[in-house]
Amino acid sequence: MSAHPGEPASARAIPFFDQGLFLLHLNRGKELVKHGEHDAARRELEEARRLRPRDPEVAASLSLALFHLGDYDEAEKVTRALVASHPGSVPLLFNLGLILWKAGRDADAVDPLERVLELAPTHRKAHLTLGLVLQRSGGAERARDHFRIAGAERAQGSDGDDTLARAARSASQGDAGRARVAPLVSPEGLETGEIAPARPEAKPGAGTPVAEPPAAPAPPIGVSESAGPFTPRPGGFLAVSCERGVYVRRGVLTGRTGAPVLEPERRLGGALARHLVHAFGGGGVLLVSRGRVPRLRQLIEEFISVDPGRLLAFEASLAYREDPAFEFRRTVPPFLKLFGSGLVALAVSSEPARFEVTEGESLTIAARAVVAFGGDLNPELLEEADAMAELGAGPVLRFSGTGWVLAE
Repeated sequence: MSAHPGEPASARAIPFFDQGLFLLHLNRGKELVKHGEHDAARRELEEARRLRPRDPEVAASLSLALFHLGDYDEAEKVTRALVASHPGSVPLLFNLGLILWKAGRDADAVDPLERVLELAPTHRKAHLTLGLVLQRSGGAERARDHFRIAGAERAQGSDGDDTLARAARSASQGDAGRARVAPLVSPEGLETGEIAPARPEAKPGAGTPVAEPPAAPAPPIGVSESAGPFTPRPGGFLAVSCERGVYVRRGVLTGRTGAPVLEPERRLGGALARHLVHAFGGGGVLLVSRGRVPRLRQLIEEFISVDPGRLLAFEASLAYREDPAFEFRRTVPPFLKLFGSGLVALAVSSEPARFEVTEGESLTIAARAVVAFGGDLNPELLEEADAMAELGAGPVLRFSGTGWVLAE
């Protein structure tokens, strides 16, 4: 299926004829990785890759499975291909360095680890792994510096002590062998987990450690500010230029200027079928969501999953598909997953709050409050099993993993 004029190849959705099969293999593979069933995950993800050879989410999850299976050569090959297409991704560069170190190729591991620290100077896992590399090669003094930054100086049992700090202490005492079990950083934050690279304009000292909650998405652009094809207007209206192509939510399309081409999007199925309209060519469209105002968010080679009811539009430079994590369609409609670089226009009542989710500290929240989320998060429906649902909150979602949730 060819793209329409003004629609980049990256914006094409997954063709409808094997959409369900692809998502089935991808979702199964990711779940199996989370549960440590890496051999089965590899089979599912390789089948998903057969259907979508260039899908970054598939490749990122497959690299994790291969790493845990000890197939470092293949894990390196998959990860290097991802780094080539996402050269500023801190999680991917760290994963590559860790794979090379785990394979015993310490000299090769130095470059990607040093690149991580150029982009994110406080990345604790990179400091720890680079310290181990230097320790083995005789650079004991430099290794101690990296261990200290990684947290090795913390007293065991003190407030804030964690697995990483304990591993760093063990390494600094010569127990480098056991420290090699440090896990690969999950991509979705990659994602990943989904691929979340450092922003190109980041300056030294401004990076965010991947071992900590992932970096915040770009700050929202205010109601009166214009960006890209989007121009907010009084009364909650959003004027959108269609010159480069945009996708808009069908229910918010209110008017047009000039003569843009408006075509229903037919490549999404299920609950999202007929949800989007592709607008391109000369002229523009007017969008409005009653009782809400537009907020614009800039994506830079990253994933975001958006409540389709809170979406106004997004640039056609972004790839899109149904979020494979949502299989409970009867109660909670599936979110729309976007990836790439471009602007997204959300419809909100006020500026959404941002909630961090970290390993061991999940977030349980009413589904109706969720606007969007990103990072390596696993949303789980708790409608009948949670007291909040029984007390009137309606469908409840629990987010576990590492990432962030926007809610209002």
